[in-house]
Amino acid sequence: MKTNIALSVICLAAASAFGGIKDAYTGRFHVGAALGKWVYEQTPNAESDLVAANFSSITAENEMKPERVQPREGEFHWDSADKFVAFGERHGMKIIGHCLVWHYQTPDWFFKNADGSKADRETLIARMRTHIHAVVGRYKGRVHGWDVVNEAFDDAGALHPSPWRDGIGDDFIELAFRFAHEADPNAELYYNDFNMFNQSKIAGVLRMVREFRAKGVRIDGVGLQSHNGLGGPAVADYERSIQRIGAEGVKAMVTELDVSVLPNAWGLTADPTKLHDYEEKYNPYTKGCPADVLEAQAKRYCELFEMYLRNSDIIDRVTLWGVNDATTWFNDYPVPGRTDYPLFFDKDLKAKPCAEAVEKLGREWKGEKTALKPDVLTTGTAGGFIGATVGMYATRGR
Repeated sequence: MKTNIALSVICLAAASAFGGIKDAYTGRFHVGAALGKWVYEQTPNAESDLVAANFSSITAENEMKPERVQPREGEFHWDSADKFVAFGERHGMKIIGHCLVWHYQTPDWFFKNADGSKADRETLIARMRTHIHAVVGRYKGRVHGWDVVNEAFDDAGALHPSPWRDGIGDDFIELAFRFAHEADPNAELYYNDFNMFNQSKIAGVLRMVREFRAKGVRIDGVGLQSHNGLGGPAVADYERSIQRIGAEGVKAMVTELDVSVLPNAWGLTADPTKLHDYEEKYNPYTKGCPADVLEAQAKRYCELFEMYLRNSDIIDRVTLWGVNDATTWFNDYPVPGRTDYPLFFDKDLKAKPCAEAVEKLGREWKGEKTALKPDVLTTGTAGGFIGATVGMYATRGR
């Protein structure tokens, strides 16, 4: 109870002087941001300075995905990815490459022959290996960790259909991890997915982790994307998943954190790959976010960060999916043309109440870490927040 009272005081009283968020969490975990190319391609600029002051880790939002790096077979585009890595190196950041194998934002040529027919298993494996060796090999010793495979599991904890799985088989994930380790034996390798508060899903992912470790396949951590609303998912469900990851002896990363303030607009179409038509009722804050909503968001962020602090022996990194509200992917998904406010900094790059509260929480935190709960290895299905199901979209960011 004392911790809850202290948390409320910290969250509802803005810091009088805002400092660097990353410094408030030094020695606990990295605080990072996913960067669009406009941040780092022509520096310095106001946003790049903001990133350098507040974040100790960076993730490539789009510019290391297959469609950007190798849009046509054998044609590699390195310019933006090179600048991303150089920016991280200049500022001494933990650099994360995202992502090597995914069923979205991957060109069709990976999966087809020249005549348009379906490529066979051997061809897909060769293309996967070539791509991973080219990308990971180029940044060997410079990129610290890779999201090797992204979003391969369904909410029941089973592998879902995808061009990679359909063409290669269930071992496509293992092959990707083996190829990444071949290309850079010292890089950390992660599996990343959404809805990781769901206990059935996390159980399936952790079965894979155990199988990999038993076979000697390197896997260093599991990423929980963590796209949130004001009302969910439940912090307790996230915490249980993080503790289950820790019990397997690997790291947990919060990889794509944000907190939308808009009404839940998920699940409004029969086909989750399609955007929902714009409706004013799902876009109430076009002229600015009300103070009470920003306060609620700050409290929600603090509840999450308090849980991260309790589990800082498991969590290596907490990365926000973007820097400021003007460029958040939530403005265009799942309903295009909305105005959302999910990140630490507003469209003018000013710190919001949530940033001030999280920074203050980190500086003043004196709580204890949470011991593993007795039932941490049991399975079950957590209550879901539809708004966290974010795997079905064409592109994040610009």
